[in-house]
Amino acid sequence: MVLNLKISSYIRFAVLLCLFFFHYCRPAALSNPCDPNSSSLTNTLLLKATLGDRNLSCDFSNRNSPTYFISGTINGLLATGLVLQNNGGDDLRINYGANSFLFPTRTSLYNVTVKTQAKDFSCTVANGSGRALSDITNVTVSCQPKQAGYVIVSNVTSTNISVYSVNPNTGSLTEISGSPFTNALCAARGLAISPDSSYVYAACQGEDKIRVYSITKSSGMLVEIAGSPFNVPSGIPTRLSVDPTGKWLVLGTNNPSALIHMYAISANTGALTFLGSYATSAAQPYAVTFDATGKFVYAGIGLNGNVDGWTLNTTTGALSSVGSPAPGGSNAIDITTDPAGRYLFAANYSGPGRIFVYTINPTTGVLAQISGLGPGFSTINDSPDSIFVDPKSRFVYSGNQTPANLAGFTLDISTGTLTTMAGSTFSGYSGALAMDPSGTYLYSGTGGFVRAFTVNPTTGVPSLVGTFAAGTDQTSIVIASY
Repeated sequence: MVLNLKISSYIRFAVLLCLFFFHYCRPAALSNPCDPNSSSLTNTLLLKATLGDRNLSCDFSNRNSPTYFISGTINGLLATGLVLQNNGGDDLRINYGANSFLFPTRTSLYNVTVKTQAKDFSCTVANGSGRALSDITNVTVSCQPKQAGYVIVSNVTSTNISVYSVNPNTGSLTEISGSPFTNALCAARGLAISPDSSYVYAACQGEDKIRVYSITKSSGMLVEIAGSPFNVPSGIPTRLSVDPTGKWLVLGTNNPSALIHMYAISANTGALTFLGSYATSAAQPYAVTFDATGKFVYAGIGLNGNVDGWTLNTTTGALSSVGSPAPGGSNAIDITTDPAGRYLFAANYSGPGRIFVYTINPTTGVLAQISGLGPGFSTINDSPDSIFVDPKSRFVYSGNQTPANLAGFTLDISTGTLTTMAGSTFSGYSGALAMDPSGTYLYSGTGGFVRAFTVNPTTGVPSLVGTFAAGTDQTSIVIASY
């Protein structure tokens, strides 16, 4: 009883001191900084105890625990954009094709999760959490390509968009109910799709706007979002591209414009906010693309076949020129990069048809035509107007207009060299091109039809699955994958 009275007296005395020196009792003084070596923590704990507050937010059970590196293996990653996270804050960006990872920050407790999925891939973590008693090496990240859900095709002359569901076992197409989706004002020259397949963006000639549609995952229905269409400040809109994070959109233009336009994308609604325009080295910056890493923007110039480049400020969306344009052929009508962002490929709409290949400097974004190629690689026939690299960086395809056929190449990923496939060209189809994330099925739109092919995984040679009716004049294809 005497002891309790003494303790009570000490508490009352401490409270009186706290009240006397009232500034020590302010909320800031009672915050818990969780630094076990700080005098502020000691004072905080004493004051909390004096005031009867036992709600301490710090866990000091591991204050003297040793720390270790957290690492593991990665399986099946053939895309960029994957970001891993440890303990909710230590972000680690993973490169295309990586088969291992290591967090640079040592820790005693670990919880590895996927913060951002790679484009068109779904990755999961096993053995991802626990208490480290030594360096952890058995965390496993397994990645699988998403499954193609819908093929979406622009029919520029008939001013509509066709949508087809995909049979995952055969690659064949079935046009969904309600397709084609028509807006008489919108002749969609180009389409782009958000990385999560939530929105599709249409570059509408005729009205010089960008229309944005949400994609209904369960049915494939396209529903125009609030605020659409969005203004294009100048030029005729042609091709467009969305960066791997889904934050930015770049738009190319046709005569008489020598400008590309940048937009920010709302993460919540898909709506566009115009950011600014950038002058190109010559007129007709018809084709545009982000590189696969999302660090650079490129524009294929129609007037002279050159390719302009910019670095992207990933915080503001602003562009800065990488320097002089890379020389090309006569009309860089379509451009793309390989899935790792090592090379840029440009289809030159010319006779004879040519594909130019450039290395991408990973630091500066500067392009350099790979050595010894001179006029580029021959597409055998004339007027190639599309270019596509398969998701595994094995094969490159180009659609020729004269005559209508498909040129196929195998890609040496170490050098960028293209070798014509046995049997190329493949007759009867050209135009817009797309592949499912696994690289199993190839789709081509031309002449009022969409054609589906299976791709031989060894040779890359396409075999026709079927031909499916579309509108008139197919100019772009995107695939919604889940």
